Amino acid sequence: MNRRSAHPPTPSIRALVLAAAILAPLPALSAPPAHPDYQPGGQYTARLDQARQQWQLLPADGNDLQVSASGDCAGDAATVPPGLWLLARDAAGLPQLRAPSTTPLPAGHPGEVALVACGQATSAGAELAAPPLLIDWLASHSGAVWVDD
Repeated sequence: MNRRSAHPPTPSIRALVLAAAILAPLPALSAPPAHPDYQPGGQYTARLDQARQQWQLLPADGNDLQVSASGDCAGDAATVPPGLWLLARDAAGLPQLRAPSTTPLPAGHPGEVALVACGQATSAGAELAAPPLLIDWLASHSGAVWVDD
């Protein structure tokens, strides 16, 4: 006689088996993301979609604003590595984006990108051209910018 068929599992064993079946997939679902999960308006107050040259401004009052930089700045578009960038000032007091340690950078990247008016970018490649009013807004209202590819 097979003892397993003679004695059905007790309710506590059934509960453990059921709990294990339910909880087994959870570690895969709760694995940490490849990039930190930043929230718009929380950790950053502006977003740049580089592919479309679109800025999304996320002021504290909740009136989001879309700004296109594709017209006058199209030829000045430098590629900024994606991730979170802090708005800072360079030695001359001009606005720039500065990468915190959590933003992955390609080898040799200085971790700083100057914000310059459309048509003012040089061939150095460490400058991001934007409309002057946008730069002014970023300098006075933003602490961080999320950059997408």
